[in-house]
Amino acid sequence: ERLLTFPEVRVVVSQLGAPDDGTDPNGPDTVEFYIGLTPRGDWRIRDKDRLVEAMARRIEDVPGISTTFSQPIKDNVDEALAGVKGELAIKLYGPDLFTLEDKAREIAGVLAGVRGVTDLDYDHLVGQPQLQIVVDRKAAARYGINVQDIEDAIEAATRGRVVTQIFEGERRFDLAVRLAGGHEPLPTLKALTVSAPSGERIPLTQLAEFIKTEGLSQVPREGSARRIGIKWGVRERDMGSLVAEAMRKVDAAVKLPEGYHMVWSGRFEDQQRALARLYVIVPLVIFIIFILLFGAFQSIGDALLIMLNLPFALIGGTLALFLWATHFNISAAVGYVAVFGVSVLNGVVLVSSIRQAREEGLGVREAVLRGCLMRFRPIVVSGIVAVIGFLPAALSHGIGSEIQRPLARVVIGGLVSSTALTLLVLPVVYALIAARSAPEPAPEATL
Repeated sequence: ERLLTFPEVRVVVSQLGAPDDGTDPNGPDTVEFYIGLTPRGDWRIRDKDRLVEAMARRIEDVPGISTTFSQPIKDNVDEALAGVKGELAIKLYGPDLFTLEDKAREIAGVLAGVRGVTDLDYDHLVGQPQLQIVVDRKAAARYGINVQDIEDAIEAATRGRVVTQIFEGERRFDLAVRLAGGHEPLPTLKALTVSAPSGERIPLTQLAEFIKTEGLSQVPREGSARRIGIKWGVRERDMGSLVAEAMRKVDAAVKLPEGYHMVWSGRFEDQQRALARLYVIVPLVIFIIFILLFGAFQSIGDALLIMLNLPFALIGGTLALFLWATHFNISAAVGYVAVFGVSVLNGVVLVSSIRQAREEGLGVREAVLRGCLMRFRPIVVSGIVAVIGFLPAALSHGIGSEIQRPLARVVIGGLVSSTALTLLVLPVVYALIAARSAPEPAPEATL
């Protein structure tokens, strides 16, 4: 009812526990709400993050709940990455679940003080009533009954025992038998009797003790180890700096006992793997660009001079992220790689024109001026066309804009700076290098 008060909300559908198809093993303490929204053009709150914050404030005073806002596909991807329904996660491993829960509570308290952390929660241990049947081995030995016979009788009375198999054509099915009993399992078990070797029927109450206790509804495991997850999301901050600050604070405030360890997982782990690949790909791309430039100009100086455009593009892309208040991510890193190629192309066009003018016999200054005059319009027009092409993606707010915006903004900023600096700085540097490397004129002989 509270969510339906938003004019942006069209419908709200709830699901308690696991779905009917059994694809998502949620417990009875988990509720999922599907919120259908109206078209974005009809929204009163245009920004999705601010709409999520408003919804969270509307239901934050409901006692006993913790919320996580996500999308169906994103939620499935996050759970597939870390096994925890959260954008970021810490997974605690250890032998005792209650110790894990205490440490998870400590870590959650530390993370609550980190700026940018949202939707913070951890796996709570939910109890349920249990009936434990403890076999009295001494009593069973007095009657000459094996413990396995007692366990077989209990199994037949509760879930049934497989006694044979039946065939239907080429298909084979197990045939299980189960003792008839009432709807209450405890009276049925207490009335159960077990055959002794002497032929007596011994009541189960004389062979075992029935204990009613409180147990756990589930024991989360991963890799044959008990595990509890702490999940949270990121809002209004870049993921890298947030996780770095969280790591420092958690390491300083939380000490794990021997035999326990934690793993930082989720999208941060995926981002680190992607960045590790980029640390190899980007230097390789730069090296290949240098080899191609050297092959084209047969000059290490000219190749290095053209590669001077790479810092030009880096400056503009970084400045664009800062001015647009956009956080650096993998999409932005790919944008840097893309703009490197365009900026190098502008340098190749300009240097080729200058070299051609010098081969025609012009001096350094005249060749630089002629090359700039001839290539000014093509370089500027190509940059303007690319910037205009990326503007819709840089200003978009629709589906997929979280991926498009960083890449487009880096490319726009890099194109602007590399185009301007290519026409202003590159000719000056070329003229200085060419003037120093030009041979001095021989002195004229006098008679």
